[in-house]
Amino acid sequence: MQDPTLDLKVIHLVRDPRAVASSRIRSRHGLIRESLQVVRSRDPRIHRMPFLDAGHKLGGKKEGGGGSDYHALGAMEVICSSMAKTLQTALHPPDWLQGNYMAVRYEDLVVEPIKTLRQVYGFVNLAVSPEMEKFALNMTSGPGYSSKPFVVSARNATQALSAWRTALSYQQIKQVEEYCHQPMALLGYERVVSPEEVKDLSRTLLRKPRL
Repeated sequence: MQDPTLDLKVIHLVRDPRAVASSRIRSRHGLIRESLQVVRSRDPRIHRMPFLDAGHKLGGKKEGGGGSDYHALGAMEVICSSMAKTLQTALHPPDWLQGNYMAVRYEDLVVEPIKTLRQVYGFVNLAVSPEMEKFALNMTSGPGYSSKPFVVSARNATQALSAWRTALSYQQIKQVEEYCHQPMALLGYERVVSPEEVKDLSRTLLRKPRL
């Protein structure tokens, strides 16, 4: 970052941690080993936040993925802790980072693809081609929303943004929010206060980010 011959810039793509958790649970079989590695990488000196659902035991036979869901949610604690440190650095950047870091919310990219794409390209002093703008529009205005993990395809942006609100239980949502409240606050992702609020898809949970 400090090498003047590189002129390196960082574009940090972020997404609502609750949507990330939902995606990890949906991809439980493909990510179970990775989730285990993430959980095991946690600093043992730091007090581990307990599960809000005290009955959700490791490897328990519960509805859904059981132990794999447990690890997927547990990984979010490590992921969000790391993200919080990164965002705090970006919020109070050292000299070498000033003007060289940009956070991009996935939600902004799919809701306002052209505007966000132009901002990203402008950040790295490039012009967006008409072909790229057309591609961005096509990828965010597809006919549906695929439930298959690791599939890149055109999709309905609105459905993609709100999928976690119907896929996760209220208990799972509150667990992720407990783990991820710091980066969520910085990035403008509002926490929910009731199961009814989660299911009310007419209410956006986005506000202006602090970054």
